[in-house]
Amino acid sequence: MNDTTSTDIRAEILKPLRERRSERHFAQRPLEPHVVASLVEAFRWAPSSNNRQPWRLILVQGAEAGAKFVDALSDSNKKWAHVAPLKIVLLGHPEEQPDRDGQNRWLLDCGLALENMLVQGYSMGLTIHAMAGWNEQKVLANFNVPAPFRVAALIGAGYRGRIEDLPEEVAEPVATADGPDAQAAEAAAPAEAAEGPKAQVAEAAAPAAEPAEEAPAEPSAGETEERKELGEPELVESESDA
Repeated sequence: MNDTTSTDIRAEILKPLRERRSERHFAQRPLEPHVVASLVEAFRWAPSSNNRQPWRLILVQGAEAGAKFVDALSDSNKKWAHVAPLKIVLLGHPEEQPDRDGQNRWLLDCGLALENMLVQGYSMGLTIHAMAGWNEQKVLANFNVPAPFRVAALIGAGYRGRIEDLPEEVAEPVATADGPDAQAAEAAAPAEAAEGPKAQVAEAAAPAAEPAEEAPAEPSAGETEERKELGEPELVESESDA
């Protein structure tokens, strides 16, 4: 063990990773389409076991769809998340990434992609917060999501607002796992197949059908050393109140 100090180690960590926080304050300003596209693109480039990418995103847009999103939240999250200009549902497909040795690998894959989005959003000056407080059955029913999809996370994103605009009980400091107070363990993992982007964006008020079409197939390992450019994802509008 060398004499490297904690300060030296932190200095080597990428700034967005070191400074990212799970904030809750949003400015009442909509996100431009290119900003939303950047979040989705960062999500799409995440690693996944055997490059199966068992995920879908629902971009919740419009008053009616927004109300369905909020309806599924826990009471504590309803206090602040309802004002997020962009609301996202992250879905996983267990059959596209089957369990192995008792491990829900689809959930791990979704978590890796989610972290990409969180770091990208914070580096762009956004408040972006992933939530675990929600009712899965309400999410699936409210957005007509068919089996076997499962809910992995709900996300609120927007430009940063002011802490003083939050409800008093929300503005108080909350102990989180953010920051450098977690121990890191080294582990050797086998190499996976070549990774490429795939994220299906489903309409928030879609009928009970497959949430999205399959993305074009990626080149297999060895065919090319470059990732395929797929262009910007389609951002769809949900039905809104008149």
